[in-house]
This record gives sequence, C-alpha cells and structure tokens, in this order.
Amino acid sequence: MVRGGKLSPSEFTLMEALWGMGRGTATAAQQALEAGRGWAYSTVKTMLDRLVAKGHVKARRVGNVNEYSPKTQRPTVVQRAIDDVAKRLLGGSVAPVIERLIEQRKLTLEEAKELRKLLDDYTEKGGE
Repeated sequence: MVRGGKLSPSEFTLMEALWGMGRGTATAAQQALEAGRGWAYSTVKTMLDRLVAKGHVKARRVGNVNEYSPKTQRPTVVQRAIDDVAKRLLGGSVAPVIERLIEQRKLTLEEAKELRKLLDDYTEKGGE
C-alpha cells in the first residue's frame, strides 16, 4: 500500500466531492460528480479504492456497500501540493508564486494585507 501519495487532478476533484459530503458511498460520490464530470460509477469506485490505498480515504463496510470518508483533510493536501511545487519547480522558493499572483492581479487587497502581516510576523521572529 502506498501511503500519502500525490493526488492527480481527477483524484483531487473526487476528494473535493468527498470533503463536501463528509462521507458517502461510491454511488453518492458519482452522483455528486455526475453533472460536472459525467464519470461512470466504475470510474468513481476505482478512484475511491485507489485513494484508500494511498491513505487519503478510509472505507468501512455498511451493510453491503462501502462508505467512504476523507482521511486526509483539504488543508493538508493543499500544503503538500504547494510544498511539492516549490521544491520541484521553484527550487524551494515561493517568491515566484507570489510574484505571479501579483502580476496576474489574482491577489486581492485583503490577501495582500494578510500576506504583509505574515511576512512582518516572520521577519520579527527572525525567519523561524
């Protein structure tokens, strides 16, 4: 079993549905994704089983079906993805991400204020 493996874009989409539901069967997850994705039940079931093997989802038997619930929470997945991008693509630096957000005007004024506060706090603590 692979634990804590990276999520593909499709797996992340399925996790988003599961986070929204809290827990549910493969049928419920498939129905939640049906309108936007059109995934077949077998696709959703296979992906859920893969997410269980990766350690992101837990399954428990309820009657004659499995009920799935997120084992890994969204903030953890997002943090891991950001760490991976910073390490793999940016040599560990996050400055290019912030620069890109500013260039594309995707950083709101509220987010800029929050970022300034985080940077000020970080600097005050001596970068620890």
